[in-house]
Amino acid sequence: MSSLLRHLATALLLTTGSTVGVPAAETLPQLTAGGKFTLTFPQMPPTFYATSQQKDDPAQMVVYLPTNYQPDRKFPLFLFLGGGDGGVVGSPGVSVSLVERKDFVVVGVPLFKAARPDTPEWNTIMNQADGPYMWPLLKTMLAKLEQMVPNLDPACQVIGGFSNGAHAIAALLDGSDGEVARRFSAFLIVEGGGKLQHYDLLKGKAYLMVSSNAKSKPRAQQICDAAKAAGARTTFLCEDVGKHDFPVAAYPAVREWLRGQLPTDFARD
Repeated sequence: MSSLLRHLATALLLTTGSTVGVPAAETLPQLTAGGKFTLTFPQMPPTFYATSQQKDDPAQMVVYLPTNYQPDRKFPLFLFLGGGDGGVVGSPGVSVSLVERKDFVVVGVPLFKAARPDTPEWNTIMNQADGPYMWPLLKTMLAKLEQMVPNLDPACQVIGGFSNGAHAIAALLDGSDGEVARRFSAFLIVEGGGKLQHYDLLKGKAYLMVSSNAKSKPRAQQICDAAKAAGARTTFLCEDVGKHDFPVAAYPAVREWLRGQLPTDFARD
């Protein structure tokens, strides 16, 4: 099959779900406990990673099913955005470690920048312009996820991010006409997210702010306090490791917070 035909076949799968003539890597996944699969979106613009690293990798989404997955039960979603240029698919390894492969469907996605490196608007920090640019792309990925995993719990969906990933969440909240706030029930912000303008969108939402050093702690506390004043159900955590990081030492407390987001009637194995 020519490269053009492969491209067309893959695009057809991502828009219609058809598997005719599609490479095995893009066939409909088997939803098995502990399983993992990757979806590719070749029709999307370059990711932040592809642009910054001068790669031609297409946008991808990786999905990890929990070890207690069952197709006849609703399962929460946990999506975590990586720092820096976001990587190929964000930081799913962090997410998987935090939930210990249980209870949550874990999803990794890349970051998208509105500007290109050869333009005056280019900035390596995720900013307000990136939210309205990235949200339609992320929404397309999440729509495909819902087709592939139809038993996601719409009432329990957590989004988190470290550093630039946290900045991306702020931009997505501000730049999605409230859709991100309505979609996600809880927000995990690690070492970032301070450019948020519409804290009111967090009203009633669970919000965990994580600081990793004494230098960032005052600003992190300030951001958390602003979320609390807007009506968010806030938790503040500082694990001082003396640098800009998502400390592994903070994982147990973050893990407990995540477990606290599970629906009260969720049957844990």
